[in-house]
Amino acid sequence: MTHVTEDDLDDLEFDTLRTGDHISAAKRLSELAESVTGGVSRANVLLRAGEQWQHAGDHAKAADAYRRALEDGGEVYGDPRAYLADALFELGRADEARTLVEQIRADRPRDPEVYRTVAEVLYAQGDASGAHDWATNGADVVLALRDRAVGTGIGDPEEPPVAEEESLTPGPDDVALAEDSLEALLRLRYRARVDLGRKEDDYDALLDDLLKS
Repeated sequence: MTHVTEDDLDDLEFDTLRTGDHISAAKRLSELAESVTGGVSRANVLLRAGEQWQHAGDHAKAADAYRRALEDGGEVYGDPRAYLADALFELGRADEARTLVEQIRADRPRDPEVYRTVAEVLYAQGDASGAHDWATNGADVVLALRDRAVGTGIGDPEEPPVAEEESLTPGPDDVALAEDSLEALLRLRYRARVDLGRKEDDYDALLDDLLKS
């Protein structure tokens, strides 16, 4: 068994950015997933393996890794279904991919990075309208979190109330992590609006403020 930490995985991915050898990285991560114990979950390693397979252009192996991460059920970043949907789109299995996207929507995730990932996947597939909706909803998640933390923001007043376990006042770290996603969400939303021929709105003004600060 092998003890693997997040730092170990980050180092491996950093080296891969330098070498460009995504296949070797994917194989190494797949091997680690079979022996990992402690530090990080097997599902986390499988998810990273899937991303490396996708960078290598092998979307079938990526989809397999993502499915295994889902089946494992261990702790992961984001939502493996979003990454699996990306691989399925690339494999020409759009109906399956969109089914996964709708499953994620039904679960109403509270992680803005899930919204960003889905929005990017849809935008890459030429679905500017879908990308716009997901980016907007992701921005609303961040703004609602900001509202609960400091009492400011422009979140959607018609958004359904959050569940009791999600209504606790978030800490500074929670807000900081969410704020890190906000600019990326608003940038993607703006690109989608340009593609759709829509006029600038309050969210675009918020992006301008972020870029000026």
